[in-house]
Amino acid sequence: MVGLAAALLLWIGFGDSRHLTPRHRAEWLEVDGVRVRALRAGRGDTTLVFLHGYGESLLAWRLLLDRFTHYRLLAIDLPGFGMSDRPGAYDFQSYTRWLGGLIREQTRGAVVVVGHSMGGQLAAALALEHPDRIVAAVLIAPAGAGVQPFLTDTAGVASFAARWAAGAIAFVLPAHDSAWLLEPVDLRRQVFPDSASVAARRVLAEFDFAALADRFRGLRQPVLLIWGRQDPTIPFEIGERIAAQLPCRRFVHLLTLHRPHQTLPDTVAAEMLSFLGRPECGDEVSLRGGGPGALGSSE
Repeated sequence: MVGLAAALLLWIGFGDSRHLTPRHRAEWLEVDGVRVRALRAGRGDTTLVFLHGYGESLLAWRLLLDRFTHYRLLAIDLPGFGMSDRPGAYDFQSYTRWLGGLIREQTRGAVVVVGHSMGGQLAAALALEHPDRIVAAVLIAPAGAGVQPFLTDTAGVASFAARWAAGAIAFVLPAHDSAWLLEPVDLRRQVFPDSASVAARRVLAEFDFAALADRFRGLRQPVLLIWGRQDPTIPFEIGERIAAQLPCRRFVHLLTLHRPHQTLPDTVAAEMLSFLGRPECGDEVSLRGGGPGALGSSE
């Protein structure tokens, strides 16, 4: 009984996030007049640039980021999402141009792009357009060759459902975590209460989720492609078609849904570290959730 009471006191005293010092501090970055929240961390010769998916924020990566301390890390809220500015346009080409500016202005040396879903499509586009800077890509259930057709039927109920889903994602994966990330001091100036719904609606109306189609075959860099076999958002069959196009790829499929980096972070991190340490081509691995199968790593 005494031991239980002591454990309870320890939990009250040390388990409350208000007693923790945040591991990271966010900052503002501005590219082409658009200001976004960003997180920089780590050290090394290579920068890993993390691009989250539709309706999310850089906090989507919080279960992974701290495992890559021997690389420079840059994670952002994509324009329109999280705490970022609303951009003037939400189409694929505008996002790609803006991110190209981010790579040029905010990184140096070799870059590995890491993207999920919508962010995976953007990561692949960056790798195609900047092969001189981007040496490899980690694509987690990327868009680019289409998504579940129901989600892009913006004329009817699907539009409402997708906007509702974006709001639900933001609730389950909030844009703030005071125990992990200290926000910029002038955050209040940046908050737009309806920004998630605005971006959700505008992206569905303007962003082409099939814009890369067969352009994946132009990726010459090593690619780690990770997919959930039960993915309801971008079905696994699309992943197989993308994998067949990639000239140099390691294809890992897991028994999970659309966000393997959140549902199976240990497995995804192990696969990423293995790939970054030895980015070889031609492997295909099916995992249930355990174990790993250097680009610029620096102690």
